[in-house]
Amino acid sequence: MRIDHVSYAVPHSRIADTVHRIGAAVGGRFIDGGIHARYGTRNFTMPLANGCYIEVVSPLDHPAVTAKTFGQAVAKVAEDGGGWLGWVVAVDDMEPITAH
Repeated sequence: MRIDHVSYAVPHSRIADTVHRIGAAVGGRFIDGGIHARYGTRNFTMPLANGCYIEVVSPLDHPAVTAKTFGQAVAKVAEDGGGWLGWVVAVDDMEPITAH
């Protein structure tokens, strides 16, 4: 099990400024991840070492934001002013994890 990525959520109006600010602080460059219609979100990602990355994500004015748990979480953090949303782990084999 390893950290895959960390997510930072912001209002859509602040995504460009946040990407610039975090990129400058970390010394990296974000890649436009595009729009994710399934969740009603848009993101940018910054690759780090060992396949990890930082994600900056924002909710869009899209019905999926309220229909999907991820969209709801992004919208809530963004509405509260933005901040760290969470972290995601990756595993090589899901079977032992789901067996518990």
